[in-house]
Amino acid sequence: MREYDTFILTDLEEAVFETEQDMTIRDLTPGRAKYCCKCVRAKISNNPDRYPDRLWPRLGRGQWVGKPWSIEVVSFVDKIPEAWR
Repeated sequence: MREYDTFILTDLEEAVFETEQDMTIRDLTPGRAKYCCKCVRAKISNNPDRYPDRLWPRLGRGQWVGKPWSIEVVSFVDKIPEAWR
């Protein structure tokens, strides 16, 4: 199981669950890539057992929400335009 966190910049009640969405997550899995940010297309759920990986939501100023969510990363998204690569 991998662990990630993300920042919710709006109200928690406005979070969209069970649908694919583009989001930025930060890898919390121990190792060299810890704290590496990734842009992904993913599905999230507030049920911690629904998807295989764990997501820790944070509020806009970095406060922990307290209860983990679950996440399924569908694909990694490269936000850098092709001309700049």
